[in-house]
Amino acid sequence: MRDRSYAAPEALQLVPFFNKLRPEEANTLAQRLILRRFNNGQIIFHHGDPGGLLYIITKGKVKITHSTPDGQEAMLAIMGKGDYFGELALLDDSPRSATAEAIGYTETLTLHREDFMRFIEDNPDFALHVLHTLAKHIRRLNSQLSDIFFLDLPARLARQLLQLAERHGVETDEGVQIQISLTQTDLAEMTGATRVSINKALGRFRRAGWVKVSGRKFTILNEEELQNLIQISGGAIY
Repeated sequence: MRDRSYAAPEALQLVPFFNKLRPEEANTLAQRLILRRFNNGQIIFHHGDPGGLLYIITKGKVKITHSTPDGQEAMLAIMGKGDYFGELALLDDSPRSATAEAIGYTETLTLHREDFMRFIEDNPDFALHVLHTLAKHIRRLNSQLSDIFFLDLPARLARQLLQLAERHGVETDEGVQIQISLTQTDLAEMTGATRVSINKALGRFRRAGWVKVSGRKFTILNEEELQNLIQISGGAIY
């Protein structure tokens, strides 16, 4: 289901491509955004589907997964309100490299590649900002790849938990609780590890009083110690 959304200009500011637009430019581009609604478990797009759409999440959450050669599903990320995905499809219109699935009732604003390219043609100065944004995106990907090679597993897990807490966390009396259900297998897929090694690392975190685990809910009890673990392992403080 889809229709126009009147909150679109504000939503555009969430995407690095568009956060430097002047108000009148944002209003012009926002007129091309379309609101789409998805039910729990509904597939937004499959791996290999045609690209060409940017999605901005305005309500709910989205799971990004990739199928391995042996048919297993590996979770790459969980995104929530204010996050966006599919931005590279605006530039090259390539097929989707992953699958996106709604977690709970979810709403997104979408922008077609044709509207994006037309906007660049009408606003050539905007193209330079897009190049700067892409450079930052590439540096971030390089940093993530560096983590896999140079951070040990506990440090990778610490960074992943802190990132999840920042994006999906809620302050409680104990600490910051991640408001999504996660299994140890999910964390293993997101950190390039095995479930057994994640279980071992989480046991260490629990005994040290850094993280509380209640079923599929995780609460960050001591962010400073997790940051120290990352730094000692050779990573930059998150």
